[in-house]
Amino acid sequence: MRKICDKFISDLVDIEGILHPILTRVKKDHTLMLAIRENFINIYYRGGNILNIRKPNKGFYQASFDENYNKPGLSIPDSPTEIIHQNDARSWVDSFPSRKNIMDEYFSIYGKSEREFQQLIARENNNSTISNESEYFISDIEVTEPYARFDIMAIRWLAGQRKSGHNCRAALIEMKYGDAALDGNAGLLKHLKDMEILISNEESYANLLKTMDSQFNQLDELGLLKFNKGTSNARIKLNAADKPEVIFILANHNPRSKKLSSILDRPEVIAFGQSQRFDLRFFVSSFAGYGLHSDCMLTLTQFRKLLKK
Repeated sequence: MRKICDKFISDLVDIEGILHPILTRVKKDHTLMLAIRENFINIYYRGGNILNIRKPNKGFYQASFDENYNKPGLSIPDSPTEIIHQNDARSWVDSFPSRKNIMDEYFSIYGKSEREFQQLIARENNNSTISNESEYFISDIEVTEPYARFDIMAIRWLAGQRKSGHNCRAALIEMKYGDAALDGNAGLLKHLKDMEILISNEESYANLLKTMDSQFNQLDELGLLKFNKGTSNARIKLNAADKPEVIFILANHNPRSKKLSSILDRPEVIAFGQSQRFDLRFFVSSFAGYGLHSDCMLTLTQFRKLLKK
């Protein structure tokens, strides 16, 4: 399960905690995103991993930066690989501008816009000026499960149902950037087949929901979710008996292209629109932006009609 221990949480949250300078920086810098993994965290910048912090069975934390970003061989600040004191954490924070510069150069050649937009969606819906209005909160990005890989896990929690943390549903989201990503080995149909297998496997799907519960609640403990908690105290609990949503976010589709329409007209895709395992939805933004609302989620039938207008 992707979660971190209580000590890890306290070292991030407590003002005297070893990792507190890093969490403070993430909260002040909206180009950064903290993601919870299995006893470690990733700090993302533009969808890439600027800092990985692991907690071995010792009193310190291990910190690392992916050197593969540094193709030109630029000078990298000498930050400690072991975080033992707050000064070690501050050293990493101080190095972020230089590391961002390295990653900017890398992304200018090898960048993947899809990953950058995933992080943008998480920021918009979790921790922005409009996040309290959102109805989907992002628990994770870049998800790899035994039967499926997809881009975003989200908690669907409608604005009028926040008196109880049990009024939630899982939303499994795949983002496609541009029409070239719509077909092939990682296209829409392949993802739909994989999602059905994942959700059909009761054990794997139940474990996935437990991970989503834990991640959401721990992100809230870290102060990385901004919304009106009401009387729910923000503790959510997903139920495996509730049908999840499988959502496609299609960024920058070319409206002159017939490719998307032809894919959605395939009998196999149409059959998934009536799936008993999940509710298939397609996100259409409310004017511009990536705030996720239930009213913006179209059924396959509604989306096909929209494309044919």
